[in-house]
Amino acid sequence: MSTRSRTTDDDFADRPFLVREAVGFGYGPGTFVHPRWHRPFHGVRSKSPVAETLYGRALQYLPRLRPGERFSHLTALALLGCPIRVPKQAPVDISSPERMGRVTCRGATGHRHRSDAPEFSCAIPEHDYWIPVSPPLIAVLQSAAALPFRELVVALDHLLRRDPARYDQQVHVLPEELGRFAGSAMGRGVVRFREAAALARVGAESRMETLMRLAGVRVGMPELQVQFEVFDENGTWIGRFDAADVATRSLFEYDGEQHFSSPRQRRRDACKHQAARDAGWRLLVFFPEELVGRLPPSGRRMLEFSGRTQGRIRPALARLLDEVSGDDTESALPLPSRAAPFSPPR
Repeated sequence: MSTRSRTTDDDFADRPFLVREAVGFGYGPGTFVHPRWHRPFHGVRSKSPVAETLYGRALQYLPRLRPGERFSHLTALALLGCPIRVPKQAPVDISSPERMGRVTCRGATGHRHRSDAPEFSCAIPEHDYWIPVSPPLIAVLQSAAALPFRELVVALDHLLRRDPARYDQQVHVLPEELGRFAGSAMGRGVVRFREAAALARVGAESRMETLMRLAGVRVGMPELQVQFEVFDENGTWIGRFDAADVATRSLFEYDGEQHFSSPRQRRRDACKHQAARDAGWRLLVFFPEELVGRLPPSGRRMLEFSGRTQGRIRPALARLLDEVSGDDTESALPLPSRAAPFSPPR
């Protein structure tokens, strides 16, 4: 055994690595047989067990990624920070250029892309270099046939941003880009993609905010204004609310776990909510269990609260919105949610 094996833990503790590269640095071939090393993929070793999320498994596959390859489909969406739910133990999606063979590896699914297909790179907190992925809208289209419809809208809502001047770590796609892409896109799942693109909106700051808005869409609720700012009669800013039906002065909020676990947040919410009521607004708060299943019950609550009557919705769209992820899915991202990835200007 190489004398360098004594420093293995120090050298390779931070991230997964290829055994052949470690051997090239002088470690003995038998060094990485020890049970303390986990084997997330063939030829890869890690100090950490196989990741529980698609996002984590992609990072463990990263050492195997060959030049010209990229993460695609659901895996690209995970690395782009989209808060989607995917099938449990979903394989890592790897797309290879035409000149290369398709990936065949346990725990991964191989795909192909043209050699001239557009490139996109993102950086994430765990790494200090760019990671190649399918361009955001292409990744959504690639996933259109595999994901429940609502997940497509969740992904697009996450990717959409309003201000073209703020091309920072929060920016992936501008609304006009989505419109152009949806108009020219072709291929499997394109009809589902276009329906999702028509429902995507700028402003949603969480998965549940998107689902809350879609509950209104499902029952024909008029368009809600997202991230609506409320002021009192003197023009003093009260706060920003997840969604509003301005005509009926109805506000809608989603309260997640952070609203209960933090006493400071609870106090802030209580003051903001009361101030909005004092200013003549009504407020309806939704909780997670009300938005993860069927949407019509929550949508009817919105109608009843605002005094609206149920509107008409196309049967085809209703069927899409009624698709649910089910119990055999998991978050694509680690929990609690990580910081958003940074994507370079194109």
